[in-house]
Amino acid sequence: MKKIVTLFTIISSILFLSLPVSALEQKREIIQLDNGYYLETIIEEIPTTRASNQKTAKKTGNYKNAQGTTMFSVTVTGTFTYTGSSSTCTKSIASATSKNANWKISSKSASKSGNKATAKATAKRYVDGTAVETQNCTVTLTCSLNGSLS
Repeated sequence: MKKIVTLFTIISSILFLSLPVSALEQKREIIQLDNGYYLETIIEEIPTTRASNQKTAKKTGNYKNAQGTTMFSVTVTGTFTYTGSSSTCTKSIASATSKNANWKISSKSASKSGNKATAKATAKRYVDGTAVETQNCTVTLTCSLNGSLS
């Protein structure tokens, strides 16, 4: 019996440790927008071999309609250093992708300021080749003094 419990513990540990780090460290949030759409944001920390006071993470905003279908996504990837008394964004990269044939990304940009990395994108919805709707989306990733991401 003792061998079975030990074997079960070892197998459980191996399965738990084999999960990707990003899956263990995801943070999700839903933001209802005034226009009937909503923004689902997901934060994923990216494992690195850098010093313990540095973090790289990405925050993705999925722009969804009332039925839950993603129209387009905007992602900011930020690299931060933090000391416990300060936090600084050292790098910010933006990406944006259409997830629906009627939506096209018309522009995107990245910026960094203090402890924030920001991606901005504009997407347009087309009907019969004509733009009928424009939506702007901003996703900001913040790193606190102790390295917490939001």
